[in-house]
Amino acid sequence: MCIPQGEYVFFGENHESNAPAPTREQKMSVIDSSNPKSPFSKFIGNERAIKKIQAAVFDALGRENHMQRDLAFAIFGPASSGKTTLARIYAEAVDLPFVEISPRSLKSVDDFFEIIESTLSKTDVPLVECEDDTYYLPPTVVFIDEVHALSKGLVNGLLKATEYKDGVLMTESGKSLDCRKATWIIATTDEGSLFDAFRTRFSPVMLKYLTKDEISEIVKLANPTLSDDVCDLVSHYNSRIPRKALEFARYMKMVKNMHPDLSWKEVAEKVAADEGIDEHGMHEMHLKVLKALVKGPIPRNRMPNVTGRKEEEVEKYIMPWLLSHTDDQEALVSVTRRGYAITDSGMNELEKRGMICVEC
Repeated sequence: MCIPQGEYVFFGENHESNAPAPTREQKMSVIDSSNPKSPFSKFIGNERAIKKIQAAVFDALGRENHMQRDLAFAIFGPASSGKTTLARIYAEAVDLPFVEISPRSLKSVDDFFEIIESTLSKTDVPLVECEDDTYYLPPTVVFIDEVHALSKGLVNGLLKATEYKDGVLMTESGKSLDCRKATWIIATTDEGSLFDAFRTRFSPVMLKYLTKDEISEIVKLANPTLSDDVCDLVSHYNSRIPRKALEFARYMKMVKNMHPDLSWKEVAEKVAADEGIDEHGMHEMHLKVLKALVKGPIPRNRMPNVTGRKEEEVEKYIMPWLLSHTDDQEALVSVTRRGYAITDSGMNELEKRGMICVEC
């Protein structure tokens, strides 16, 4: 085994000043969401998921090198629900290098190796070359986004690296990377497409879209000068998805600068109209899907014809908003044997807009 030269330790007899281990109170302060200095203060909602990550951070902080190899995570959730953000928060909380890998940029296991090597070369703990083509990976958080998009060849190449009893990555060119001190986090929008071999190795963390109150809180966190009422306006027109709400808020501020005579309510209405969002906070594309489903269920492979959008866009960005439920909104569409079907909540949304009469 390669000697882990240059591995950073945070306390203990291997620390340069023999620093003491953190106390329980110190570890708790790192994971306390109410502490403005905690990385977790940046993440709103999904409390159940957060608790699992917080427990893992608490445990890792008690280890001299903050390694968490014996507990890896699979983060499941719709697009823009905060999967990457949560992975980065974990890495920030344990103060380890963060390597983000997108399957779409990979053609081989050698590519995987090169991304890790390139990312760590910019940190204080680069890869250690033990001998020719044999390397050691210091404690690092390795995050693979949209893991379901990995090719079968790449999955097979990663199996040993993510296996607790093995932990070695072998590339096509013959490089060997000792990953036994890596913390693995994978994420996917499509839990059903996750490879069985990965499913058994990773502890699931489930994320869902947010309530309007949670969206408003996120907007306020990012825009402290905006009043609560303005943040509520943003969440009315852009519920569930934080990224969209923050984009909407930025657009509102630009329009307000251009038209200072307009009230914030008038600004919000103008921005919503420009974005194709109606007065009740629904995008025209989502309404188009609901109206089509009134006639009956639509098979999944026909939905691109209904929306006029590519299949990937439909599956990743259009349908999740309609299929997801939050604490303040039931799902508007469900999946049945016959395909997508409108729910009672979806029918109520159309009735609210005078598009159908449920009682007729």
